[in-house]
Amino acid sequence: MVYMATADCSPKLDNGNTSKWRDIPAFTASLSDVKNINAKEIVKFDKVWTNNGNHYNPNTGIFIAPREGLYHVSTTLMSVSGKTLYAHICLNESRTVGLFPGTGYSEATANIVLHLKKGDKITVRGSGNHPYLYSSSAHYSMFSAYLIA
Repeated sequence: MVYMATADCSPKLDNGNTSKWRDIPAFTASLSDVKNINAKEIVKFDKVWTNNGNHYNPNTGIFIAPREGLYHVSTTLMSVSGKTLYAHICLNESRTVGLFPGTGYSEATANIVLHLKKGDKITVRGSGNHPYLYSSSAHYSMFSAYLIA
């Protein structure tokens, strides 16, 4: 006896109601090259993979919350070979969680759930005198946020 299975890989959500997921503020962007970042400098993740509502600006590196709610924010950063990197996820001008990937081609990931108000700004910024952020066309360093409630 032979059984065959098929699957529908269409992007439809909730039986074809795509308006639900299109209304959820969400973005993912990555860095496509090596970058030295100064203390407090905003990292501008230039390769945008998803940007529902266009609330992330790759020219500034800033995500602006379009409405109040709980947001999941994440970043993964890789340090340059033989160098160190310190960075933080920032809410407006204040640091939240920090990252220290270690020396050379090491990665660190930070995840945080934040209660954001409309207009709050989320960024990834350099910290201290350890500016060596690595990425390449393989997109090792990334930044992401989305509304969860």
